[in-house]
Amino acid sequence: MTFYLLCHTNEVSEGELREFVLKEAEILVVKYAGQIYCLQARCTHAGAPLVEGELNDDVLQCPWHGSRFNIKNGLVIRGPAEKQLRTYNCIIEEDRLLVEL
Repeated sequence: MTFYLLCHTNEVSEGELREFVLKEAEILVVKYAGQIYCLQARCTHAGAPLVEGELNDDVLQCPWHGSRFNIKNGLVIRGPAEKQLRTYNCIIEEDRLLVEL
């Protein structure tokens, strides 16, 4: 796998949800408690755009049917979704967020 530049770290504020497309992958970037997490950007239940969801602490709620996911590991906390979100390995080099694809 290779790391690719997704964005600059100053493009994502604390508690903000931002979506980026990298090599056809829709990636949701979330900054929580000073850490950056990268997840698949669509809900595993019905494909809702999670960038429109709500972040409460480390829990992301889907805007369509209310599924809840842990942003740290993508695990389902509450359905109707049954499949966890894909998470992406990411590293920060200087002010650049790199994601492994």
